[in-house]
Amino acid sequence: MNTPLKGKDKVLMFRLFQDKEKADATRLALQTTHSIKNSRKNDSTSTKDGNSISVGALETSIDIEAIASDDLTNQVLAYAQKKGLAVEVWEIDFSQAPQNGKYVSQYGVGYLSDWEVPAEVDSNTTIKTTLTVSGELVKGLATVSSVDAATVKNFFRDTVKNASEVAPIDEAPDYGSSASSSATTPTK
Repeated sequence: MNTPLKGKDKVLMFRLFQDKEKADATRLALQTTHSIKNSRKNDSTSTKDGNSISVGALETSIDIEAIASDDLTNQVLAYAQKKGLAVEVWEIDFSQAPQNGKYVSQYGVGYLSDWEVPAEVDSNTTIKTTLTVSGELVKGLATVSSVDAATVKNFFRDTVKNASEVAPIDEAPDYGSSASSSATTPTK
């Protein structure tokens, strides 16, 4: 059976390229949407034998929207756009189980071409930007901190100090039957 892909399972992480030796990538808080666009320009020249097509280079861009916040990643991206600095980007796919503690992802390096901050009367202030990738995105496995992973997925934390996040227990649907009110622990 085919399983639909959900946008909420794909999250972007960023880092200034110049900081690759000294900082981990961080997640942009309050992401609402992003779209990856691959395009190429094809030129057509009319000849006496028909059209001749010249295939252009692949161009990849990522349109990003988020609710504006005082998040450090938000500030770093705004700075990178103003200063014309290269930015690393990862699209992390949380819909798949991690492999050896790493998640399937796409990676690229590029530049933010614009930075728009619309502030409407009846809604949150948002940011909109476009990252144009040098070359194309490549697939690989990326390390994601347990904190970042936990913010994407629902988790349970015990009441004791220094408790770590754990996967929630799957619950059987409650249809009002006496079997569902028993005190047994659900199993996966």
